[in-house]
Amino acid sequence: MSAALDSTVPNGRDFRMGLAAKVSRNTLRLRVVSVFLSFIAVAVVFSLTTPNFLTLQNMKIIAFNAALLTIVACAEAMVVLTRNLDVSVGSVIGLAGYVAAKFAAAFPSSGPLIVIVAVAIGLALGLLNGLAVSYGRVPSIVATLGTLSIFRGITYIIGHGIEVPSGDLPKWMIRGADATVFGVPLIVLLALAVVFVLNQLLRNVPLFRRVYAVGSNPAAAVFYGLRSNRVVLFAYAVAGALVGLAAFLYVSRVGTVTVNLGRDWEMIALAAVVLGGVSTTGGSGNLFGVLFGALILSSIDNGLVLAHAPEFWRMFIQGTAIVAAIALDAGIERRIQKMFRHKG
Repeated sequence: MSAALDSTVPNGRDFRMGLAAKVSRNTLRLRVVSVFLSFIAVAVVFSLTTPNFLTLQNMKIIAFNAALLTIVACAEAMVVLTRNLDVSVGSVIGLAGYVAAKFAAAFPSSGPLIVIVAVAIGLALGLLNGLAVSYGRVPSIVATLGTLSIFRGITYIIGHGIEVPSGDLPKWMIRGADATVFGVPLIVLLALAVVFVLNQLLRNVPLFRRVYAVGSNPAAAVFYGLRSNRVVLFAYAVAGALVGLAAFLYVSRVGTVTVNLGRDWEMIALAAVVLGGVSTTGGSGNLFGVLFGALILSSIDNGLVLAHAPEFWRMFIQGTAIVAAIALDAGIERRIQKMFRHKG
């Protein structure tokens, strides 16, 4: 069949590759639409069962929580696109946020430098993860499980278990968390900007496009001259910087900062990524799907709190969402491969 196709069509191999790309794009669009419809369904269910769900104040709470989660999930998605994982993002939030808070308390007039400190720490920790995975050849799940504990341990050592009270932070940090632009929370606009800009970079800028190339087929990427280890290191570095930014925003929101800041966020971020349609086998995904994945999880979490549901239900739903999304992704992958085996 393959030889016949190549003989009857002047460029049969290119035709099949183009058809595969078209099917992948259409599948990706379908995944984003399905995630959006799932978000609408969740919102409808909770609006009908929970009286206060659709209030303006509650919508702002959901939007803020989803915005923070979106930024962290976009960071996680950068890594997942390369066929790797980062389960240390919660500890990176904790260490970057705590150090930034201590810095802000010691130098309250330092202004934007506080943001730079948080982002720089996140970048440094991301580079450490990336070096372990790309050059140390340590499996990503093992490497980042290790750094999850290491980074959290460093936070405890630095903080001695002592919190940084909100009264020690500059007033502009606390007020900035509630800043709005034409009634829209500033952090929501920032999260949307991160999604749009990063998505455009991944689609149009060669340096970022290599993330997709390495994730979709690492062997082929090496064959075509891409240095996969550098691409993976780059993805972890970008992810770390984004998590550092989220850490600063998180500190601004909570005010009083403890050494447990960001605990369990790695699970929530991963759930938003896979629920948003980013393939766990790498090389496929759209950050707008990640945005809706974050909205779904934030809405479910908020709705369960309003319904006075036990805490374990949130953990159960997050775990179920991850398993269901991975199963769906694997099913789609098998069907596409089966289709093109028949085509060949």
